[in-house]
Amino acid sequence: MTRASVRLAVVALALGVGTTGCGLELQDVPTPSLVSGPTYEMEAVFDSALNLPPEAPVKLEGATIGQVGSIEVHDYEAHVGMEIVEDARLHEGVRAEIRLTSPMGTAFVELIDGTGPELAEGGTIPVASTLRAPDVSDLLSSLSVVVTGGSYGDIKTIVDELNVALTGNTGEVRSLVTRLDSTMRSLNAHTDDIDLTLAGLDRLSTALAADAPVLSKAVTELSPTVRALARQRTSLMALLKQVRRFGVTSARVVTSSRRDLVTAVSELGPVLRSLNRSRRHLVPILDGILEFGRKTAIASPGDFSNFDLTFELAPRDLVPDPTQPPGPDLPDLPDLPDLPDLPSLLGFLDAAIPGSPAETPRSTR
Repeated sequence: MTRASVRLAVVALALGVGTTGCGLELQDVPTPSLVSGPTYEMEAVFDSALNLPPEAPVKLEGATIGQVGSIEVHDYEAHVGMEIVEDARLHEGVRAEIRLTSPMGTAFVELIDGTGPELAEGGTIPVASTLRAPDVSDLLSSLSVVVTGGSYGDIKTIVDELNVALTGNTGEVRSLVTRLDSTMRSLNAHTDDIDLTLAGLDRLSTALAADAPVLSKAVTELSPTVRALARQRTSLMALLKQVRRFGVTSARVVTSSRRDLVTAVSELGPVLRSLNRSRRHLVPILDGILEFGRKTAIASPGDFSNFDLTFELAPRDLVPDPTQPPGPDLPDLPDLPDLPDLPSLLGFLDAAIPGSPAETPRSTR
């Protein structure tokens, strides 16, 4: 190159920098392509392409036949797009590996061609036919496992602790495992019931969520009532104590007078039977008295006339007339059950009122 051409190139470069309005940096200079001529696209899917740089070389039997065009991630897999020269045709069964040029070098894609029919342009090498060679980080990780024990040391610690925990407790652990197995079987057998319960809880939660404004309003309106009851708690407790004392006294009275009440009712039975048999004689008399009072009120309205009526009934009059047909007898009194020693209300009050000892009345049978 002559000096004139060099000067022209420098002037052209200066003009180009001046027209763009910015300085020329090293990263602005495009890198040269690894291949020349027409190319076609292929794709390889890897589990991981972490250390593979863009525009990395693609080699076949040590010769560079293309370069990496794009690297995208789909469904946790790396899809590496490659630009292959037209002269290098790949065949079915081709495999791809990510290798390193040296232990500390850059990564590239190595292709191992297959023996099947020729692949069409735009084909894909599946993840089952790809592999990533271990790098320095993998080597250092493996070395750390060897030196420090790594995860294997943790597993050994866990196993040792389990041995310590199980020593002397084998029977209890076996019983626990058996009960857990029975519990899981029972839960598995009631899966449908559990599903129905969960569905019911879901419906209940939905209904409660829909009624949240009503519930909130009810709680708001009940708050004054609750506060009023809280303020009157002392009076309510005193009332309950008085009710309890009343119950104790009532139980004693009823228990003590039970025999007298039963005797009085039993002795009243013959009197009621006699009155029942004599009702055909008593009814006309009572009707006559009522009629007399009605006509007296008509004849002498107001308070100008007073009458005293004395109705005398001799005990012998209660004896039924043997010449008259007997009337229907009253039913016999049933046997009354014994009263309990202590009403259930008293027990409830004893439980509801703290510090109130039970007073059990003595039963008189």
